[in-house]
Amino acid sequence: MAALIKGIPVLPVEDMSATLSFYKEKLGFSEQFRDNDEAPGYVGLKRDSVEIHLSNVGGGLARTVASQTMARFTVEDVDGLYGEYSKHEGVIHPNGKLQQKPWGTREFGVLDPSGVCLTFYHDA
Repeated sequence: MAALIKGIPVLPVEDMSATLSFYKEKLGFSEQFRDNDEAPGYVGLKRDSVEIHLSNVGGGLARTVASQTMARFTVEDVDGLYGEYSKHEGVIHPNGKLQQKPWGTREFGVLDPSGVCLTFYHDA
């Protein structure tokens, strides 16, 4: 039987420059590739074993699409990552403070510049 190996979320972006700065400077991702050096429309980022791709969504749709987009990432030290991200103003989602959830995870949320919600969690 075929097995799924890995997934890479493709996240909608309203302002590529601001979003790249956010993911690199505040979330600790590094750029792996881009489709265009001068005005990238598609960029790959990586931190540890997590990869994400950013796609510039035109026509004024980015914010609408982003507000409906969520991605979840398992981490080893969710408390440590929360501490790291909390050092930056406006990174933690207003309703996403670190907490134990009834479904057994300890997690927090981040809101990126386009409005995508990222959840980082550890199974308790």
